[in-house]
Amino acid sequence: MRRGAWHQCGYHSAKLVEEQLQQGAGVGVIMSPRDLKRANAISYAERYRSLRAEILLDHQFYSPEFTNNQLESYPISQFRQAVSSLNRISDQDLTNFKNALRIDHEELKADAVIAPAVVYQAGRGDIVQLNARLFAASKCVADDLKIPVYATVVLGRSVTTSDQTLQTVLSQATALDSSGWYFSFEFEAERIPSIRETVRRCCVAGLTLACTGKPVLHAYAGPMGLLSFGFGATGVAIGHSQNLWRFTPDRWGTAAAQGGGGDAPARFFSNALWGTIIYPDEIRQLPAAIRDQVLTRSPFSAPVASNLSWPRRVASKHLVYVLAQQFSTMAAETDPRTNARIAIALLKKACSLHAAIKESNVILGDKTNAYQANWKTALEDLLRDNQGDFDFFDLLS
Repeated sequence: MRRGAWHQCGYHSAKLVEEQLQQGAGVGVIMSPRDLKRANAISYAERYRSLRAEILLDHQFYSPEFTNNQLESYPISQFRQAVSSLNRISDQDLTNFKNALRIDHEELKADAVIAPAVVYQAGRGDIVQLNARLFAASKCVADDLKIPVYATVVLGRSVTTSDQTLQTVLSQATALDSSGWYFSFEFEAERIPSIRETVRRCCVAGLTLACTGKPVLHAYAGPMGLLSFGFGATGVAIGHSQNLWRFTPDRWGTAAAQGGGGDAPARFFSNALWGTIIYPDEIRQLPAAIRDQVLTRSPFSAPVASNLSWPRRVASKHLVYVLAQQFSTMAAETDPRTNARIAIALLKKACSLHAAIKESNVILGDKTNAYQANWKTALEDLLRDNQGDFDFFDLLS
């Protein structure tokens, strides 16, 4: 697994990802069959590879009964059914499952197999058994293709609400003979996760996986990827839309939305704030000295400095680029404790800048200062309470 920022594909992101790679932003791409038909995925995968990106395919079995026109274009779609039905799958069906999985990974020339898996839930031994069976099939395919296999470890809300249930499920998941972990964590329904204890628990889960000595790809991380290298992640998945900033099963619901936002104004992502500010209205209200600190430059931000029109689609490109650059810098540092301290220092400065904006009587509409202080404290908690895990990680390095 390459170390750095990975592009998590979503709705209308295939071209955006290509443009990011052309700018040198990102080391890999996670293809999304929910949002891109198979023929198009194969075509884009070839283009991404020509830009030196690694390719992964997430078949997105989180809610396995969900399907749409894009998903139906993949051979594996015949196995999209309720968990109760999948639990009764025959050996012959499992052979057909492996064949479908092999075809996709061969044609996309994927660099590893992400094992399809259902979201882990507390007290659901049937899901644990199903995921183990799907993983075993995926490992056979990966072994045949001579590429790694990553176990999907997506922790649902019933798991993430307590340390005890979290560790129980993690002990079951890490029993899989995996080459690495494709990890995500279901948070409360917020734009960006902000609750200190839940964020700490996510970091503990990631650190637990990293302490297996195998690489961790933090899926659906978004801006929260700032914390990922601090808990030992190897890769951090970023995307342009808010439904790619945290794992939410709503994306695979019966009425899952595609885009959204309507005529909402552009949001400018600021590295200094580690958050967004509305352009142009809020940026124009800032005192000049604060505005200079807030404006983070990118190949896509030139119109902002001149107060010119700035479409939302370009703002999205700016956001992804800024995230990728920050995560690329952190990826160059392999010590998680050092990365945690880098994130803490950035968040401390962000809190101070938010305080200065408040003192200037500018109110930010996105409540974009709701999480920085809690993230900082969550990382401080992790460094203090999990010293033994960090010491063990050091021994693995």
